[in-house]
Order: sequence, then structure tokens, then C-alpha cells
Amino acid sequence: MIELYPLLFHLRQCPEIFLCNVDGEAENHPQSYILLKDVYRKVYGSFNVEEQLLPPLHSAWRHQFNDKQLITFQIACWFFSHPFFNSKPSLLPSINAFLFEDLVQLSPLVSPRAWIEDEDRAEEFIRLALKRCHIPITGESTAASADRFDALSTTKRIEIITDTNMSIERIKEIRRKMEEEKAREAANSYGRD
Repeated sequence: MIELYPLLFHLRQCPEIFLCNVDGEAENHPQSYILLKDVYRKVYGSFNVEEQLLPPLHSAWRHQFNDKQLITFQIACWFFSHPFFNSKPSLLPSINAFLFEDLVQLSPLVSPRAWIEDEDRAEEFIRLALKRCHIPITGESTAASADRFDALSTTKRIEIITDTNMSIERIKEIRRKMEEEKAREAANSYGRD
């Protein structure tokens, strides 16, 4: 278990350098790649750990991810540098899945700065990371935590907006057809007179 607010405070203190793409054209070991390896080592509990004990990172790193994704990974590196995650190697597979599944899916929908500057997005980031790592939040039941996550979820919000827009379009189409029908009836009754 962990308190939510110290993690929120930590995430929102992310240094500006983590919000910049400084990878440039570095082919072999760009900053985000090195940061991730360092965070993996920190979570593992040793900087002298053998490479094969850490989750693998692809050699075509720079060409596999866009700038938004790389900056989002750097923000995650800052987040997982929190002392709570130190020396917990069992979390590495979950952290890896959070980065390369959850954040890759969300990065087109959320700007990297929003994860830091927007209160709801910051809380969503943390709740998603904790959910992926199976870490409960102190003072919240599983149901309350799930409800709060759903209320913050970017993907759920987009689904609701899409459904609402589709409903509005259906209503407009029904109204248009009703108006056409009224116009035909009016034309028919006018023609009879």
C-alpha cells in the first residue's frame, strides 16, 4: 500500500529536463533509453545487475517511438525514481508493461506536459501505474479505487464523448427526417387545395 498524495507531489516535481526531447539523432543510447535502464536498475536494487536480468529494450529504440512517447517514458522514469519503488525487482515486468503498453496507448491522447501539469492526468498516470503494478492505495477499497480510475480515465472519457457525439448526430438525423416529412405533408396538402 502507498499514499497517493506523496506520489502526486513527486510526479508534479518532475524536472524540466525530463520534459524535453534531448535524444536528437543519438542512435546507440539516447537519454530516454539510458534513463529507463537506470530506473530498471534502481527498481532492481543494484546498478551492477547483469543486463539479462532487466527487461529488454529494443536496439532500434530511437526509430520505434515518437517524441511524445519518449518524453512520456522520461516522465515515467522520474515517477519510478520515487524511493517507494527502490529494490522491488518483482515490479519490473509490471513497470515494463505500464511503459510499453499503457503509456504507448495513451501517448497519442495526452500531451506529456499534461501528465505533470493537469491534476486529473497526473492522478490518472499514478493510478494506472499502481494498478498495473498491483499496488493498492492506502485508505481506498478496490471498488473505490476502480471507480476513481474510471472517472479519470482518458480512454473512458473519449469513449463517452464519442458515444455522445454519435447520439447527437442520430438526433440531428431524426429531426432532419421529421422536418422533411413535415415539408412533404405540407406540400401534399397545399397541392390538394
